[in-house]
Amino acid sequence: ISLNSASYAAPSSEGIQTYQKNVHASPERKQSLQEDIDRYRNADELWEVLRTSFTLPHHEDNPEVKEQINWFMHHQDYLMECTYHAVPYLYYILQQAKKRHLPAEVVLLPMIESAYNPFAYSSAGAGGMWQIMSSTASDLGIKHNRWYDGRRDVVASTRAALNHLAYLGNFFEGNWLLALGAYNTGEGNILSAIHKNIRNGNQTDFWSLPVAQQTRTYVPRILALAIIISHPERYPIHFPSVRNAPYLAQVDVGSQIDLKKAANLAGMTFKKLRQLNPAYNNSATGPNGPFKLILPIENVAQFTENLADASPQSGHHLELDKELKQDNTENKLLALTQQKPTTTEAALSDSLKNLRGHYTLQPGDTLYMVRKGDDLPKIAKHFHTTTLALQLANQLLNAKHLNPGEKLVIPTHEPTQQAKNYQLAPGDTVYMVRKNDTIETIANKFNTTPAAIRVMNLLASSEVIEGDRLVIPTHI
Repeated sequence: ISLNSASYAAPSSEGIQTYQKNVHASPERKQSLQEDIDRYRNADELWEVLRTSFTLPHHEDNPEVKEQINWFMHHQDYLMECTYHAVPYLYYILQQAKKRHLPAEVVLLPMIESAYNPFAYSSAGAGGMWQIMSSTASDLGIKHNRWYDGRRDVVASTRAALNHLAYLGNFFEGNWLLALGAYNTGEGNILSAIHKNIRNGNQTDFWSLPVAQQTRTYVPRILALAIIISHPERYPIHFPSVRNAPYLAQVDVGSQIDLKKAANLAGMTFKKLRQLNPAYNNSATGPNGPFKLILPIENVAQFTENLADASPQSGHHLELDKELKQDNTENKLLALTQQKPTTTEAALSDSLKNLRGHYTLQPGDTLYMVRKGDDLPKIAKHFHTTTLALQLANQLLNAKHLNPGEKLVIPTHEPTQQAKNYQLAPGDTVYMVRKNDTIETIANKFNTTPAAIRVMNLLASSEVIEGDRLVIPTHI
């Protein structure tokens, strides 16, 4: 049941909700979390809020700004990629900007810097969505070691970048065009250009400064983005939906944790967890921290409850680890070459039938906590699998009802694990995902269906990432 927005407790002004580690939730805490989830699901669009939050003059008549508007309108695929990547982070960054009394336009900087890709690196060595150089990271309070690169940490890098922007705004006495230019080229270069113009008797506004071409493009490109977003009637681009409510939550796990195990506990794919926690260089958090994980708020309850169950105090963690490491010679799920399926989904179901109730949790599978109103077809649809697969994996063939709080194993192995174990049938193809590929375009290319590819590769969503290898069931 959705709550009326007027009944919600106010969300954190930080733009991200924080939760405690591996502690079973009290009824009050569960209610608070449910309010956070309902607030997010029922929130208005953030784009409209962003339009009304812009405060800088956008210089719409400036030829350089017009040129950048024209560039974006001729590169709409790039613009859509930027906004798609920005979806999880926009609300958080906007709240952080408001907290520092910065102009809302600063949330557009990562679109220019990195296309909002926290994994981005430049040829000059800058890293993260804010493109921070390693040489300046420590000056901004960002940690960097072999386990962790804070430049890719969305929370740490945003805090550092916005603090630096606040400094630049003060340094240039509220002249934000100069401050934005300084973020790109350094305040020293902007100051030198100002002094040069003073000596030559020229104007010292941004448009008059002799700055590098990259910086001369950078500032008008930010303004062009703000103009495009501000005028949907003039620039009809369908941006992806972004809710004006906290989507991200930060959970302090308290100790080192394997990220694949964390994804299993949270009921989400390893890819999605990695996308939200890009700072970790390895498949686990570092032994000396930080131990904080970013999750969607909808996954927090399941993660914290499962983590509490798996804690040493519960006595369940060893059993879980044993399951994750267990030899899976008995598991025939991926050995589809034992039979020649007539359809991909039939192959999955037949393979599960052979297990005779002995399916064990595999690395990359999902542990899902049943919620009120759930049923097997609904859960199967959410994870792009079949009701029969869920019944067989969880020994539920005779079960008619699911109980809230019950935990189900969802067989969502990683595609790389599938490719490793699955021996190709004659005519099958292993395809490496390329830039701009979608599961639909790949399916069309091979005259198959997105559902067949998802089931064959046990994908929990339609998301594909460049460099992934997918098994394409072209022999069927």
